Amino acid sequence: MYRDDAKLVEEIVQNVLTKLSQVDQGKSKGLVGIEKQISPIESLLHLESEDVRVLGIWGMPGIGKTTIAEEVFRRLRSKYESCYFMANVREESERCGTNSLRLSKNLLSTLLEEENLKDELINGLPPLVKKRLHRMKVLIVLDDVKDAEQLEVLIGTVDWLGPRSRIIITTRDKQVLAGKVDDIYEVEALDSAESFQLFNLHAFTKHEHLEMEYYELSKKMVDYTAGVPLVLKALANLLCGKDKDIWENQAKILKIEQIENVHVVFRLIYTNLDSHEKNILLDIACFFDGLKLKLDLIKLLLKDRHYSVSTKLDRLKDKALVTISQQSIVSMHDIIQETAWEIVRQESVEEPGSRSRLLNPDDIYHVLKDDKVNIFHRRFDYFCSVLLEMLLILIDV
Repeated sequence: MYRDDAKLVEEIVQNVLTKLSQVDQGKSKGLVGIEKQISPIESLLHLESEDVRVLGIWGMPGIGKTTIAEEVFRRLRSKYESCYFMANVREESERCGTNSLRLSKNLLSTLLEEENLKDELINGLPPLVKKRLHRMKVLIVLDDVKDAEQLEVLIGTVDWLGPRSRIIITTRDKQVLAGKVDDIYEVEALDSAESFQLFNLHAFTKHEHLEMEYYELSKKMVDYTAGVPLVLKALANLLCGKDKDIWENQAKILKIEQIENVHVVFRLIYTNLDSHEKNILLDIACFFDGLKLKLDLIKLLLKDRHYSVSTKLDRLKDKALVTISQQSIVSMHDIIQETAWEIVRQESVEEPGSRSRLLNPDDIYHVLKDDKVNIFHRRFDYFCSVLLEMLLILIDV
């Protein structure tokens, strides 16, 4: 028996949300080793506690921090009145520059479901907004936080959140979390069995019958990766469908290189790209990643009469070097971008003007000042014409 209709409706809604959450959890079946990571995180969150709790998820690049945070968010979101997953905080903060208030406004607008919060937020939370938030149970994930200043801008102290609210922060720098969180979870590398499972999942997508024949070579590859998921997937995608002699050759190279960090693997993968794929990868890494440009715009910017940009992008996607979201936004992982930057730097360490691309503002200034403009010969005129075309498209829109 229910005293009123409101109580009945509330219980029905809660049951529906619980069932939806259970269905959503089924999506994690393809995430190897995820359960052993999720369980301790949920324990550290103390979900039954009335306190507001902040948890840091810390680990090396490529270890799976974002994947784990996304999965925790997906499983828990139905238990909260309002939720927000802020992806790529580091990139977003760099794009906003001094206008960091915009990120804070996005966070609050989403939680309160209000698109037009007033600029008075610059003076702190207005009393009415603070009162509303203080009554809400919310879940916030801040992914890839670079420094403590970003946390200060986004959440400051947590006294403005309601009881049982939870904040999860992922970062590769443990110092960022100092004094800001209640607990820190260090993401573990995959164990040998999990690494093998993930590698085989990507290396033998259409050739499962070859798993036993390639067992010894697969074992060598897995040993080199040290259980880092991003490296496992990238190496598996590189070798998928290749002949055994290519596998053996890559194994020899990896043994000589002695992987000291994940960048070594991506350098190896880069050397196996054709010249057009290399150019597209470096262009995206140096000029476009973080801008949230859509696939059609990337194709326009990089179009070339000698090859199909669409085909080359598909190849880069297949090799796990770029990702294309459901919204058609092209991006890449930080590790891959950093590797690409280093590849460009190594083209001419002492003379930036001889590099194919320039990133550092000081380098650009000195190259232009000294009239060393040979770096622009490859595509500068073409980029200018494409940018003009983009402007015309935007004007039409």
